[in-house]
Amino acid sequence: MDGERRDGFGGVLLALRRAGRLTQEELAEASGLSVRAIRELERGRVRVPQRRTASALADALGLVPEDRHRLLAAARAGRPAPAPCSPSGSPEPPMSPLPPMSPVPSPPSAPPGPARPEPSGGAPGAPAELPVPLGDLVGREAQAAYVREHASRVAAGDRRGAPVLTFHGPPGVGKTSLAVYAGDRVRAAFPDGQLFAELGGTAAEPLDPAEALGAFLRSLGTPEERIPPATAERAGLFRTLTRGLRLLVVLDDAAHEGQVRPLLPAGPHCLALVTGRRPLTGLDGAARIALDVLAPGDSVRLLGGIVGHERVEREPAQARRLAELCGHLPLALRIAGDRLAGRPGWRVGHLTGWLGDHRHRLTALTAGDLEVRSAFDVSYRRLGPGAAAVFRHAALIPGPDFGAESAAAAAGVAVPDALAALEELADAGLLSTTGTRYRFHDLLRLYARERLDAEDRHSHGPRPAHSRLRETAGLRWQRSATSA
Repeated sequence: MDGERRDGFGGVLLALRRAGRLTQEELAEASGLSVRAIRELERGRVRVPQRRTASALADALGLVPEDRHRLLAAARAGRPAPAPCSPSGSPEPPMSPLPPMSPVPSPPSAPPGPARPEPSGGAPGAPAELPVPLGDLVGREAQAAYVREHASRVAAGDRRGAPVLTFHGPPGVGKTSLAVYAGDRVRAAFPDGQLFAELGGTAAEPLDPAEALGAFLRSLGTPEERIPPATAERAGLFRTLTRGLRLLVVLDDAAHEGQVRPLLPAGPHCLALVTGRRPLTGLDGAARIALDVLAPGDSVRLLGGIVGHERVEREPAQARRLAELCGHLPLALRIAGDRLAGRPGWRVGHLTGWLGDHRHRLTALTAGDLEVRSAFDVSYRRLGPGAAAVFRHAALIPGPDFGAESAAAAAGVAVPDALAALEELADAGLLSTTGTRYRFHDLLRLYARERLDAEDRHSHGPRPAHSRLRETAGLRWQRSATSA
C-alpha cells in the first residue's frame, strides 16, 4: 500500500493537497466529498477514483493545467483497460478464477438485458471500485467462506442465494474490512464490475441515495444528460441497466433500509454486500452475518501479523494480556499493533502496562487517524436522549450483565422506558444481548463511564432514591477496573 500512496492517484493527491496547504477537511468542504473518502483515496485504499471525483478534486485544489493533467492522468491509470473483444465485438469476461479454497463456477448465460451505454470519454471498461482489501484479515475465515459460497450460488442464478448479504455488529468489529476482503475474492464471479459506495450512515448527514445512484449510473457508462434528477427515476434506470448484468455492489456504513433499497441491483446474477451497525431487519430476503469480537487466539494472531510473530512470541503472556485489554476488538487490536509497530524498541509489556490503567486506556488506543473513542462517538451521538442516559448510567451496574429492571433503577426511569432504550442500544451495537440480559463490551463500558463523568459532572446529582446504587456501583466498578 505504501507504494500505491507514493506512485498512484493517492500519492499524487496527497502531494498536491499539501502543496496547496489544505487540510483534508478543507479539501472535503471545497470538493463536496467526505473527509473519510479523501483519506481513503490518499491511502490508496480506493483503487479507481470515479471520473467525477477526480475532476471535483482537481477543481477544489485550483490546479494549474499541468498539475490538473497529472492528477487526472493518475486517475485514468488506475482504471481497468478495455476488456478483450471476441470476434463478434462483445467484451469477453475476465478469466481469473477465485482462490482454489472455494471456486465459483462459471454462471450460465444471463438473460439478455438493455444495451449498456458507452462511458462518456475515456476507454470503456467494467467498474472496479472496491477499496484495497486488508492483507491480514484474521479470525473471519468462516464468514469469508460463507460469502464465497453465497456468491457462487448468486452468480449461478441459484435462488437459494439471497441477493443481499448484510454485515452488522458493534463499532470497530471490522464490518467494512470483511465486506471488502470477501468482495475482492469473489470479483471474478461478477465480470460486469464492482461498485462501491460509502453511505455515511454514522455521519451527521448520511449520503443521499440520489447521489449514490448518480455515481453508479456514471460508473456504468450513462452520459450525464441521461441521468434523471429524481431518486425514483434514477433507481428505475439503475435497475434497468443491471437487469442483465453480473454485478457486485458493496454498500458501506448504511444508515437505514430506506437508504439501501434504491441502490440494490435488479439482476438475478447480482449480489449486494451491505455493512451497518444496525441489523437492517427491514430488508426483505436478505441474509445476515452478525460479527462479534475475535477469539483470544485470533486476537494474538492479528497482533503478530502487525508487529511480527517473533516479537509476540518473545512475550506470549503479555501479548495475551494486551489482547484482553483491547477487548479482542479488531479496531483496538490494530491500533495497539500499529503503536507497537511504530515503536520497535518497545516491549509488548510496555504498552500493556499503559493500557492497564483504565483512566488512560481509550486515549492510548489511538494511532494516527484511528481512534477507538471516535468510533464509539459516532454511534453515541445518534442516540435519543433517553437511550443515551440509560447507556451512561447502566455502566454503573456491577456484574457482567444486567436486565431492564437494573437499568431502570440506575437511570431513574420506568422499566418499559429502560427496555426500549436498551433495545435501541443493542440495535446501535452499543450493547450485546443474551436472552433478556444485556452486556457491555469492556471498552464501551469505559466509554460510557467517560460520558457519564463528562455530561453529569455539573448536574444536580442523581435522584436520592438512586444515590446509594450509584455510589455502590461506582466503587465496585473502580475496584474491578483497577484489578483489570
